[in-house]
Amino acid sequence: MRMRKKKNLETRMEACAALWVKDPAEMRGRWREKKQDARLLRLELGCGKGRFTAETAAASPEDLYVAVERVPDAMVIAMERCRNLGLTNVFFIDGDAAELDRYFAPDEVDLLYINFCDPWPSVKHARRRLTAEPFLRGYRKVLRDGGCIEFKTDNHDLFEWSLFQFPKAGYALSEVTRDLHANGVQGVMTDYEEKFHALGTPINRCVGTKVALPDVPILEGLARRLPEWDIRPVEETDLESVLALLLTAPDYFALDGKQPDLNSIRADLTALPPRCAPEQKRYVGFWRDGKPEAVLDWVEGYPREQTLWIGFFLVDRALRDQGLGKRLMSALLGAAYDGGMDSIRLACLEGNETGHRFWEALGFRDLRKGEALSGQTSPMWVMERLSTPDSAQ
Repeated sequence: MRMRKKKNLETRMEACAALWVKDPAEMRGRWREKKQDARLLRLELGCGKGRFTAETAAASPEDLYVAVERVPDAMVIAMERCRNLGLTNVFFIDGDAAELDRYFAPDEVDLLYINFCDPWPSVKHARRRLTAEPFLRGYRKVLRDGGCIEFKTDNHDLFEWSLFQFPKAGYALSEVTRDLHANGVQGVMTDYEEKFHALGTPINRCVGTKVALPDVPILEGLARRLPEWDIRPVEETDLESVLALLLTAPDYFALDGKQPDLNSIRADLTALPPRCAPEQKRYVGFWRDGKPEAVLDWVEGYPREQTLWIGFFLVDRALRDQGLGKRLMSALLGAAYDGGMDSIRLACLEGNETGHRFWEALGFRDLRKGEALSGQTSPMWVMERLSTPDSAQ
């Protein structure tokens, strides 16, 4: 339900100016200047009307408390609550949880609260949930190692789904309960929580502690992001189908004068850069309805241990200009991050202007220009971009 717009909102907000941080990006890395003796920096996402905010900050005066709320009509009530209590250790940001790394520096936050966030029940909206894996990975940018996320919700389905998201994003679960107040009220309640507890609705809670990220095999990460396709390594029995796909792009192969055939594909399946082992190489097809719609060749750990090298990528010409190439490659970029890669590198034929624009649009930039790679006779652009969890779009 949309909150009714408050009368005199701007005047009321300004009356709480001492608690309102209007440009949080300016405070990035400097939040403890607000309370130099702060033991912990606690961050709440979606504070609503602020009962939990005010009571928690009041109960822990030794800590610095920052609350983020994207609805000013709710945030002004929260600010007024804290002002009326005379609190000086709590501050508010009118902002978005997706932009925390603009507001906070790495390792700056000790504890993060997510209380009764929107469950977004539709599967197609799952990525908007604040406990979705991409969001949880984003919080890692500001949460210190060993820092915690405390999550509460009355929504059973959201809670059970979230319990699978935390480990995938590198959080160890503890204090998991599906009826927090079964033996009496535990901790500070939100207004929403008190209402539903009074109706007998069980409250779910868990704690996620930031630990090392699990490395997910890149092929598994791709399949997780692109369930519409059967993504698997190309085998001998697939060669005719793959050749038919490659022959839809004669203009590409004309750039270096080498048209594909079955033998050239066989060679490509095992071709490796210098000092690389066969287990680092993948040559996969994206199959749908028994037909490959794209092929992709990559090498893990080349030329650096945490760099993914894209050797070859081609989409069926009949499917181009539909955003398919961008979607497949964006999935690979996210899967590379999951797999422990911190950068992605490739070589683009110097005459392939269309391809160069495609890679630039995905965030790749030229490292070197006009150099031929081992086994190649045509000059190349060598391009690179960093790997980030935001790649998983």
